[in-house]
Amino acid sequence: MDARSYRYHLPPKAIKSDCPACGPRHRRTLSRYVDRLTGEPLPDIYGRCDRETNCGYHLNPYHKEASGLSYFEQMKARNSLSPLPKIWFKQAAKKKFEGESKQNIVTWLIQQQGATLDQAERVAAFLFDQPETRPIPQVTSQTQLCTIPEEVLEQSLTKYERNQFAWLLRRHFGDQVADDLLKRFKIGTSSRWPGACVFWFIDELNRIRGGQIKLFDETFHTVKYVIKEGEKRSRTSWVHSAYARRCDRQNQPYPAWLTAYLDERNQVQKSPCLFGLPQLLTAPLHQPVAIVEAPKTAVICTPYFPGFIWLAVGALSYLNAERLAPLRDRKIELFPDLSPDGSAFERWNRVAGELLAQGFHITVSTYLEDNATDDEKMAGADLADFLLEPWQGDTPN
Repeated sequence: MDARSYRYHLPPKAIKSDCPACGPRHRRTLSRYVDRLTGEPLPDIYGRCDRETNCGYHLNPYHKEASGLSYFEQMKARNSLSPLPKIWFKQAAKKKFEGESKQNIVTWLIQQQGATLDQAERVAAFLFDQPETRPIPQVTSQTQLCTIPEEVLEQSLTKYERNQFAWLLRRHFGDQVADDLLKRFKIGTSSRWPGACVFWFIDELNRIRGGQIKLFDETFHTVKYVIKEGEKRSRTSWVHSAYARRCDRQNQPYPAWLTAYLDERNQVQKSPCLFGLPQLLTAPLHQPVAIVEAPKTAVICTPYFPGFIWLAVGALSYLNAERLAPLRDRKIELFPDLSPDGSAFERWNRVAGELLAQGFHITVSTYLEDNATDDEKMAGADLADFLLEPWQGDTPN
């Protein structure tokens, strides 16, 4: 049988995690199996270790386990209904958003998409009848929400003469626009590396959820360096990690907030919110939101397109309903980064379809995909790379 006919596979661009057999001594050596239908990885026991000679771990989801059933057979038994094309849900969600009735969507699926009556009714029921099955995760009082004290943030809002990102903003936009951006986004200065800045992740309730440290070169790109093994890494860290590193080097005890922040039992609560959320406190409800991947891009786009509230998720995989929960009543437009194979756009487009089905007013911009060159796609350029031209002091048409 052609390998492409299998639902679970090892993709060419591997998704890595620690091998159950040889981790954590050898980190991220397990190539995970991925579900072709959903694009999501299987549980992290299913995969093949890269250390084939020294380890040899390989758990295939089609191999029978102690129960006598393979993972594939277990999932098939759990869900006897055959999976429906995800494009049906995405397109039907758009029609619901445009005001189409449940019955009209059922008819459209049958006539235009070739669905059976049972299949069409399953799609419509998912969109109209079962909102309680798709809740947006919320932080509960039963778990500790880790935050960073206000005074730690305030201490960083100074020494901009040593801040490379602040210098770049002033060189590009001029002092007045740059200073407004530094204040609007509360961009800090870090001593982790000379010239480093801090992008503070502050939620809609003004709680400081995390701080990302970055060092940029003169082209607004993150500085890269090579470790002894020849691997390239970026000058990127987090405030809690840098704070712990400084305490360790100075042989000082951790403050209480840092001890709680580093507690592995609270790991799930340390995931940052969207970057730039405090802007919602003063922006009118009708003002739309634009979401990009990197905080740097959100900052740079703001003077060019002030009609949007510019926010950032922080990473390609961070786009989800939990982080977007404060935006449910606003119109949202996504601007995914470029990628050589278009996978970044496809991923955000898929997530947008799922969010539409949950009631979000969301669209995905195709501007970069439509206008980028092959070189720009290979470089993984983002919207900021398209905008960084000589600043004329007004908004581009």
